[in-house]
Amino acid sequence: MATAEEWRRAYAKQARVDLASYELLIKARTLPACQHLHFLQMACEKACKAYLCGHGVDPTILQRSHAFIARPLATIARRKLKQFGYRHQSWALSALRALARRIELLAPAADAGGTVPANCEYPWIDASGRVRTPAEHDFGLDPRRERAGLILMKLLHSLLDDLLAETKEHR
Repeated sequence: MATAEEWRRAYAKQARVDLASYELLIKARTLPACQHLHFLQMACEKACKAYLCGHGVDPTILQRSHAFIARPLATIARRKLKQFGYRHQSWALSALRALARRIELLAPAADAGGTVPANCEYPWIDASGRVRTPAEHDFGLDPRRERAGLILMKLLHSLLDDLLAETKEHR
């Protein structure tokens, strides 16, 4: 049976690749937003799961859900903002929490009880009963244009650097 450490390392490695994919795809202006946002959602989810595996959460629990971004990211942000010496922590935490929830809702399984059907992967039925597709939907989310988004990117890179450095130390 795989250990929590093995899961932590695997989640961190995949999160790094997903984040690199997001950063590459966001530059491709011809692709719809759902493509790069999907990789951002997956990178955030896996980075948070890697963090949780390193903090005593049973990896089998983490494999059953996609709603593992908003809460863990707030905890991670508190620690990282202190480490960064960020002066406006309360504003940043609030903004990061809100952004993390918006990113979490991009996964089809995290639809807020059916109130947010729009997701980056699958078509859905909108409030008027029409079928919508992610490729044609404006998610209204571009983290590069938000101050919290810029902080999030720095936070994710730093977290993954830490997680992958820690795995090297454990070898």
